[in-house]
Amino acid sequence: MIWKKEHITPQNDLYSYSQTVNKTYSPPAEAHTVAIVGGGPKGMYAVNHFANQMHLNPTTRHYELLWFNQDEYFACGPNYHIHQPDYLLINYCIGHVQAFHPAYRNMESQKTFVDWLNTVKTVDTTVKPTDFASRALVGHYLQWVAMETLRNLPYNIHVKLIPQSVIAVSDLDAQATIQTHSGQWTVNSVLLTTGHCYHNGVLIDQPNIPDVKYIRSPYPVSQFSELLAQSSVGVIGMGLTFIDIALALTEGRGGSFEQGTYHRSGKEPTIYPFSRTSLPILCRGPQYQMKRPLHILTASQFEKWMSRSVKIDFVKEVLPLIEEEVQLAYYGVAFDLASPDRIREKIQDIPVSGRFTLDDLLQPALNNEEEIIQYIRTNIDEARKGEERSPLMAAAAVWSNICTPISSLYQTVGFTGASQQQLDQYYFGAFNRVSYGPPISNMEKIYALAKAGVIRFTALANPTIRWQADQHTFSVRDSNGKTMQLDYLIDARIGRPALQKRNAVLYDNLLLQASIRAHENEGYRPGNMSVDIHGKCTTISGLPFYCYGSNTEGIFFDNDTLSRTKNDTACYWVQETLRQI
Repeated sequence: MIWKKEHITPQNDLYSYSQTVNKTYSPPAEAHTVAIVGGGPKGMYAVNHFANQMHLNPTTRHYELLWFNQDEYFACGPNYHIHQPDYLLINYCIGHVQAFHPAYRNMESQKTFVDWLNTVKTVDTTVKPTDFASRALVGHYLQWVAMETLRNLPYNIHVKLIPQSVIAVSDLDAQATIQTHSGQWTVNSVLLTTGHCYHNGVLIDQPNIPDVKYIRSPYPVSQFSELLAQSSVGVIGMGLTFIDIALALTEGRGGSFEQGTYHRSGKEPTIYPFSRTSLPILCRGPQYQMKRPLHILTASQFEKWMSRSVKIDFVKEVLPLIEEEVQLAYYGVAFDLASPDRIREKIQDIPVSGRFTLDDLLQPALNNEEEIIQYIRTNIDEARKGEERSPLMAAAAVWSNICTPISSLYQTVGFTGASQQQLDQYYFGAFNRVSYGPPISNMEKIYALAKAGVIRFTALANPTIRWQADQHTFSVRDSNGKTMQLDYLIDARIGRPALQKRNAVLYDNLLLQASIRAHENEGYRPGNMSVDIHGKCTTISGLPFYCYGSNTEGIFFDNDTLSRTKNDTACYWVQETLRQI
């Protein structure tokens, strides 16, 4: 079952609710003011932490919490925007979605997404943790959690939602000044949860390309309405965002899917996706509370690494064990064996050239469109079997099973600078491609679109793109001399912190005024600002100034998640804020 907005009763809008609550309230003059910059799920988690910590540690002091966001859609952020189309889905089972923190389970009327859905659904269908849902529906749940927090605030805290983008934070001493385009506020503490403020670098270094021709940010997908039918559209990137774009340009234009076949509306363009590798993402079935045992990368192995006093070389020390684990997982299912020794014996009977390897998982040789489409079909069939019956899915699941302890190594013992760079810039994306893909239903749509010729997989890897002003088109050429002409170009990559590229106004201003500096590991600069293991900025000491979420990537690992507990630096910000003020 895929749950959508149509399956629930209409829900209140968080911002409208907050305006009603705040209409008659005025905080006392002596109230201490704190700021959360960023209104997505991480910002909402921080508000919830602040309220609950004040319940746990009562005080007579009054606080005004200013919560900033780029628009009125607080708590859901752009990923879970409540007004996006219902065909945009989350890529994991709904049983994993829980926006409350376990530390406060005795203080709040907590509901998981499954619990909440059971209370608001209008259909008789049973809610299962292995179901999927639209991202918009998850956004409604996140807003409901925020409203529950606002309904149960301590008497001496006032939360004000400010739908304005913060462009600068200055005068960072005992206080700080928060600046937007239309106002400024003095605060005593700052938490930055700016998950989606980053812009990708321009791929085409040519001036005067019309914005409608070169769309640099894929969201909201409603902006694609200006793209003409029957045109050719290039999409840079072949991950989850590409799937959103493809569905917006097809299903979102009146096309329909029926029994594995796509029926055109006549309004579609032809879509040409490409990336550095031009490898499609792998889909996955409903994985929930089911993990195959690990033979090498066990808890005891990670404990040995965690006890190290020197940094680990990810490529030389960890990656070979991942490769062996992947091979054992693959052949354990293929031969229906549980004993690693018996699996190794079977592998020895296979010629080295014929053995399944990590490269086969991460870098399959796909040389043309036919091979790419067949790869997608095979993956769908394997995903339906699940990791217990599919060797491929068992191999792909290894990364998701070890990602949490890898994250712990990353932020505590640490990896050498050179190996961290390889992990960040290649292996992280490669493993995510095979381990954290979309639900089967969405990949079946991509397959149907490819079979219908709406999506053309040209196998152009890492191409060069030029704008042809005289023809008003883009010319795309790869290293082998393959070329094509495109009417439009959409950048489907998700921006990441990159101080050296000056790809976020707020962080660029902080860097220019020397308030922050770039984090560095043995000469490697991931792109984030320097913070400690609690998320506190290392260059600002006069007031609590913390980061939470993707702005800490480079020190923390894999932060683009709804998890309430993973890399939770907001709790440290709240603790220092209440203690210091």
